[in-house]
Amino acid sequence: MKEYISILGLGWLGLPLALKLQKSGYSVNGSTATLDKLKLLSKYSFLASRIKVESDEIVGDWESFTAETSTLIINFPPKRIDDIETIHPLQIEQIIKHTPKSTKVIFVSSTSVYQNNNGVIDETEDCTPEKASGRALLKAEHLLQQHFGSNVTILRLAGLIGPQRHPGRFLANKKQLKNPNVPVNLIHQKDAIGLIEAILEQNCFGEIINGCADVHPKRKAYYEHAAIKLNLPAPTFETTTAVATKERFKIVDNSRSKSLLNFTYQFSNPEWIFTKKHLPEINIIGAGPGNKNLLTLKAFEAIQNAEVILHDNLISDEILAINTQAERIYVGRKFGDKQDQKNRQDNINQLMKSHCEQGARVVRLKSGDPYVYGRAAEEARFLKKHQLPFTVVPGISAALAAANICNIPITERNHSNAMLICTAHTADYSFEQLNGIAHMLKAGNTISIYMGLKSLHRIVPKLLEVCQDDHIPVNAISSVSRQQQAIVTGNLGDIEEKITKANLQMPVVFIIGATPI
Repeated sequence: MKEYISILGLGWLGLPLALKLQKSGYSVNGSTATLDKLKLLSKYSFLASRIKVESDEIVGDWESFTAETSTLIINFPPKRIDDIETIHPLQIEQIIKHTPKSTKVIFVSSTSVYQNNNGVIDETEDCTPEKASGRALLKAEHLLQQHFGSNVTILRLAGLIGPQRHPGRFLANKKQLKNPNVPVNLIHQKDAIGLIEAILEQNCFGEIINGCADVHPKRKAYYEHAAIKLNLPAPTFETTTAVATKERFKIVDNSRSKSLLNFTYQFSNPEWIFTKKHLPEINIIGAGPGNKNLLTLKAFEAIQNAEVILHDNLISDEILAINTQAERIYVGRKFGDKQDQKNRQDNINQLMKSHCEQGARVVRLKSGDPYVYGRAAEEARFLKKHQLPFTVVPGISAALAAANICNIPITERNHSNAMLICTAHTADYSFEQLNGIAHMLKAGNTISIYMGLKSLHRIVPKLLEVCQDDHIPVNAISSVSRQQQAIVTGNLGDIEEKITKANLQMPVVFIIGATPI
């Protein structure tokens, strides 16, 4: 385990930073100012505390929060309130008062500390901020430098973009905006996190570093393009000659971050946030039969890091509880649902597309395995057609989970050399399919039937008719792998009666032709 990092502020930047640092081997401790947010953070494996920095006190156990800390990352911006120039520096003074000078500090500041000079601006500039928030940050920087000296690094970040902060939403539908031709200074969340990790890895303290993309597109063109990408009304700008002559701007130079840290920006051009090549990968995930311990590690990690989860009906509460922060969108279908299935699937496809294009990490969560009655084929074809990045993560299908949990040998030497997985809908739609299934069972193969509880009265007679053997074993397993799992065992001659007496509840998977050990 690497050194111990405390992050003051697990917000839009702080939380993914914590997850990234933990994955890189750091021991991470984080904080939030509200109890509601603290509850949401409790699912993560790193420690989270409630710390609220006021102008005259720190609410919460600051000593415990920083007890083992080698590096403190201060990551809470000035609030948009009156007297912020006074309040924010006082908050920083509280941190200083309770933190030893020997602690290493990364202070997440902003390029708003720089004035508009109508040219390139770098870290050597004498800053004259033009807004109250910028003046508050500059005072905070000076206080931290006076106390921590060469142990503090100031990271001045440009405007933040990324997941849940797509630039298309910033100015959409706004009218008569000023400064259409000024260059914009932006940085992607991934690069902001990358810079912080580079500072830690290289022990780069006692510095001031700008974080900003290489390219500075014009404001009007950039935000019009951004809005159009999300199918939102584009903003309109004033374009008179008089307006153009009054435009004030700055171009933030990032060359020091690249030379000092040997850093390469993933989003060196902010326009790349619009390109399919740089969109986050959509994960179509098989959640298995419901027990979270049966998830693959890849599935667990993708669920944990998701920002939007589109989930089906049979996804268990314990799997959904892996990530309580993501936006959850129910797109499932229950027994008896009369919704048009094409419309339902089209809606799911569009939800995946729109959230991905906004830069969100999307998980499409299906019970069992995505390609076993999970409609993953339709979604994968749609995503491929629209050139959206995706991966399909396998899950344990209910029949395989039931066979292993209940010790039912679905294939066995000298007994069965094949297993057929099918859906009970064949009993409703195709006589030939049901007849074929019956003949496979007669030949000594194992049959697994999904969604068969309500169709058993159609299936059993056909199997009996073909096999002429009412002693063929039948296993009906309800809620496979979950706490309420139940199994009814019988044979073709008595299984319907036994299931009725047991009042077996959906979902049920049937395994026919094999006896439990």
